[in-house]
Amino acid sequence: MATTGMVGGSGIDVSSIVSQLMTIERRPLQVLQQRESQIEARLTAFGRVQSALDKLQATANVLRQGATFSAARAKASNEAATATVSGSPQVGTYSLSVSQLARGQSMASAAFATAATDVGSGTLTLRNADGSAVLATINIGDSDVGTLTEVRDEINAANIAVRASLINDGGLVRLVLNSSETGSANGFQVEVDAGLSGLALAETQSAQDASFSINGLSLTSASNNLTNVIEGLSINLNQAPPAGSPVGSTVDSEVIVEQDADSVKTAATDFVAAYNEFEKLVAELTSFDPSTKEAAVLNGESVLRRIQTSIRSLVRGTMTAPVGEHTRLSDVGFEFQSGGTLKLNETKFAAALASGSSKVARLFSATSSVPAEQGFAVRLREQIQTVIDPDGMLDARQDGLRSSIRSIDQQQERLEARMALIEARLRREYSKLDALLSARDSQSAALANALAGLPQINQQG
Repeated sequence: MATTGMVGGSGIDVSSIVSQLMTIERRPLQVLQQRESQIEARLTAFGRVQSALDKLQATANVLRQGATFSAARAKASNEAATATVSGSPQVGTYSLSVSQLARGQSMASAAFATAATDVGSGTLTLRNADGSAVLATINIGDSDVGTLTEVRDEINAANIAVRASLINDGGLVRLVLNSSETGSANGFQVEVDAGLSGLALAETQSAQDASFSINGLSLTSASNNLTNVIEGLSINLNQAPPAGSPVGSTVDSEVIVEQDADSVKTAATDFVAAYNEFEKLVAELTSFDPSTKEAAVLNGESVLRRIQTSIRSLVRGTMTAPVGEHTRLSDVGFEFQSGGTLKLNETKFAAALASGSSKVARLFSATSSVPAEQGFAVRLREQIQTVIDPDGMLDARQDGLRSSIRSIDQQQERLEARMALIEARLRREYSKLDALLSARDSQSAALANALAGLPQINQQG
């Protein structure tokens, strides 16, 4: 037996021998660890599959909603107005004519030398447009002389729909009051007693409603922002005839509402991208390289192949629909490529939308108790849900792998405990051997010493 170091008295390297023997004993444990790593890699790969399915389901969910295909966009033909979609407006063109814009009321005081000039003292009362309600009663100059600054601050502190500010007028200062909302009903009145008569507030702009017509129907609004005057649209009135224009003058515009084909195309391209990501991921995880004989992590996984087959069959299938309706995705521009991926023929898809967006919508979003009559996006979403549900085939396979890991962990625990016992036994046995050999070496040395001390026998005759 080779010795590699003086560890015991006999020269046996007990630690080295035990370490080498334990390396052999640990081979079953290493096999289990390798198996566990492989199973964990499969779990991680199935996690990637689930993420890809989640994304594909999300894109299908967008296409299964009829609102995706009824999405609209709005624009005005010139700068007289702006229009945006706020709901689900009807596609069409609306003629808009504006005769006047809504505005708020303004009043200004006489000009004073400075903001601190004495304007007197007394009560200032603010009323609503017709004077029927008091908005605020303000006492000016109670403790000292009243100033424009005090009047401004007191009005603003009252927190009513009238705001006060000071403006510079050629080196002089004026107090200006403005209604915070447009419209004739949001005007105001100001009353001052004799002590504040020097304020001399005069109206510089009267409050008025917007006057306009839509398709010849005369309308008014307290605001220039028209919400749901046309259902599902928000329109801002920007221009009116300039002052001095003849009576009956208008600024005209057209509000055009059309299908938002770009958003529908985005939903379709997102679906194609998600489908192709899923297909490419399956190909990656199940591949086999004949030159290196290396198989990908999920090569041979029948569950994954079944999932892929079910989705492919659905997407490539046919929908039962009345004559004249689309029945295949290829009818509207979804083209299947070699390798199983999809490509969207944007020209064909746009043409299908232009000729009948409701038909395209039904191809994806039709609902029915008969599966074959359901839209492709409806069926695909449900198909994926059955796969990723807690009791679906994907979760069942992942649970099986997790169970295998738990079993391997238990086996490793038992093996580790056994390895500890084996190592302890080997150390005891080799330590005893070392001690035994050491004792024999000592005995041999003692015998040799004793023989060396015996008298020499003279053998000469």
